[in-house]
Amino acid sequence: MNANDATLTGLVTAPAGSTVADIAPNAPANPGFDLVVEVAAGSALGSSGAPYTLTIGAIDLTTVSQPWPTQTFRQAFDPAHGWALSGTGPHYQCTQIFPVTLPGNGPGGPVAGHTLQYVVSLVSPGAQIAAIRHSNPFVVV
Repeated sequence: MNANDATLTGLVTAPAGSTVADIAPNAPANPGFDLVVEVAAGSALGSSGAPYTLTIGAIDLTTVSQPWPTQTFRQAFDPAHGWALSGTGPHYQCTQIFPVTLPGNGPGGPVAGHTLQYVVSLVSPGAQIAAIRHSNPFVVV
């Protein structure tokens, strides 16, 4: 990896409290699940404190719509935002877990039985660093 670059290395839906990918992450009828985002950064960037924006959006592939609003997080390549050396280095890694609470009455509410997919982007000011990743499609129960 280039010392001044970052990339999204993983994006999975998982049962709440887990980091293991699951295509039905809220089964059997839980009110939510976790979105696990993994990012890697080069040796110069990973602890630089440089800012970036992490944007998370979901797409309902069944209805071709957006089931809930996009989330935007202003973050930086620093320990306060979860950045740490990957093993003995020289690169850095960050894993963040975002809890997702499903809207509506009952576990899956209005999206129960629908197939969804997440899209995440990491973009620095001026787009000098840009990474995009999408999750595997998953079913809400």
